[in-house]
Amino acid sequence: MAEPPVVELSESCPTCGAPMPAGFRFCGQCGRALSATLAPNPDDVVTIAFLDIAGFSAFTVRSSEETVRGIIRVFHWLVREQLARYGGFEVKQLGDGFMIAFTSPRKAIGCTADILRVCSPHGDGTGLPPDVRLCAGLNSGDAIREGDDFFGHTVNVASRIVGRAQGGQILMSETTRALAGPMEGLDFIDLGRRRLRGLRERLRLFEVVWWKSGGRPA
Repeated sequence: MAEPPVVELSESCPTCGAPMPAGFRFCGQCGRALSATLAPNPDDVVTIAFLDIAGFSAFTVRSSEETVRGIIRVFHWLVREQLARYGGFEVKQLGDGFMIAFTSPRKAIGCTADILRVCSPHGDGTGLPPDVRLCAGLNSGDAIREGDDFFGHTVNVASRIVGRAQGGQILMSETTRALAGPMEGLDFIDLGRRRLRGLRERLRLFEVVWWKSGGRPA
């Protein structure tokens, strides 16, 4: 009788630790997109994006645990699906949010815009509920990489930027805007210099106009 083929286990899932065969795109245990696990090189300029569900704490108070768990599962799946498409790197899951990284600011912006699109409520019932609104903050620059995590001023600024965003907004730094250049299908609004918590100087921020014609989603 022929011996069964040997399956090469080339890596483990960074989320749940399950061993994964070489070439698999998704973890069979937790569903994480494995094609997005290659982090930027240590010396590269990195674009960090933070995703956050605005007002999620208030939502959990008025919703059942089953509803909250279901929304989180859908949210995680939608985010990881787009990360796999764009080749982004999931740095960490932050409860009702994510920290993600890209070697390309254009891919970071495009991926974040598509994440907000797919997470918005749609007429066919897909996306997240209307009262669950996602926001994002992006910044680009040097970052200290230790294992699969990133630290430093670039990361801190990105986390402060998402703190200024409201539901449905993508805000980014002037650095990310300059590195990205023009992008088809997206417009950018110069919001001027804004004060961010914990930072001495005001930073110039831009909003990404990711929604289709008809104005900002309600």
